[in-house]
Amino acid sequence: MRPKPAWIMVAVAVAATSALTALAGAATAAATSASAATACNAWTGHHPPYEVEISGVVALSRCDIWATGRPGQTLTADSPTDLLHWNGRQWSLITSPAVPASPISQHSIAATSASDVWVVGSVLATPTQELTLIGHWNGTAFTRVASPSPAAAPYVNELNGVSATSPGDAWAVGGYGYYDPETEAEGLRPLVLHWDGQAWTQVPAAIPPTIDGPSSLAELRAVTARCDCDTWAVGDYYTETALGSREVTLIERWDGHAWTIAASPNLRVPDELDAVSADSATDAWAVGWHGTLHQGTATVAEHWNGHAWTIVPSPSPGPASVLLGVAAVSPSNAWAAGFYVAKPGGKQQALLLHWNGTSWTQVPVPHFGPSYAPNLLYAASASSPRNVIVAGFYSGPVGVGQQALVLHYG
Repeated sequence: MRPKPAWIMVAVAVAATSALTALAGAATAAATSASAATACNAWTGHHPPYEVEISGVVALSRCDIWATGRPGQTLTADSPTDLLHWNGRQWSLITSPAVPASPISQHSIAATSASDVWVVGSVLATPTQELTLIGHWNGTAFTRVASPSPAAAPYVNELNGVSATSPGDAWAVGGYGYYDPETEAEGLRPLVLHWDGQAWTQVPAAIPPTIDGPSSLAELRAVTARCDCDTWAVGDYYTETALGSREVTLIERWDGHAWTIAASPNLRVPDELDAVSADSATDAWAVGWHGTLHQGTATVAEHWNGHAWTIVPSPSPGPASVLLGVAAVSPSNAWAAGFYVAKPGGKQQALLLHWNGTSWTQVPVPHFGPSYAPNLLYAASASSPRNVIVAGFYSGPVGVGQQALVLHYG
């Protein structure tokens, strides 16, 4: 895909990966999960005591919260994916050499229980080969699960989003590179994988059309599944117009039989959707960002009412504003998370929006770390109106890695 503005591409801090070993993390998580029911408290802090760039979170209850990301310090070929768990009393860190960190793409997470947690991303198998990565926590071990990577080197295979409804039904989405020897065309196609309880397999995604044929650049960035007959995936693609190539929103829906493209509106190109959440068949939100006249970005929020997707106005507090996570709780309650830059050249600040059934409004978020430190929110999840979790990371003092950031609202 086309490179994003520099302020979006937050650099990975360098230093050594933190904290517990895989064995210690797994043992702690298993032991604390078992006793959580007898001592369960909602998380009210802000910093799980680990250096992690959190990019995904899922809240199953107030005493069962999972988050994932990559180490907040030096990222090497041996760096593991970080899996964090709140059991109602304390946070634990789970890692495994079998599940390496994604050096390029961000991790995403889904869970149906404390013994069924999925993490997806990508991994560099060789300097020229990026493969899909899927890790699974079964309550006692964090292991890598075989997943299709349809593109051969040097083309990419990456997963950006995952959603699960049961131990036997999960979806993962992303993109893969391709090359057509007949036309010598190359590009990126949407990638959809499905878990049936036994294996991950590739399911054909819909390829958006353009005036010159199928889009040569299309990618899915997030997915939400309510059941095996109603699943949404969102992202973006390039289309050819009289004005040239334009990046526009992409929304696809699984109806139990096939993936099809749903019409989605656009504001000002480029347009991109980075997160999606559905509360019911008539209430879903997709969020992201769009370009502005002054080469900045502004937030995008699109709503599904059971018949059509429409754009709903959303605050953009700075010339560079973006939404990366969303949680739909009810028709009168939704949350969206991201970050913004208040002025050109400024630091990233956490952005949190709330939908009350009538409008989106900005919710104040405290600043963490030194005054110059970027604060970013990447994900949102809710198990109930009173348990809304948003997560990301903030920078520590110079020489200290990125710090895990998890906030409770509702």
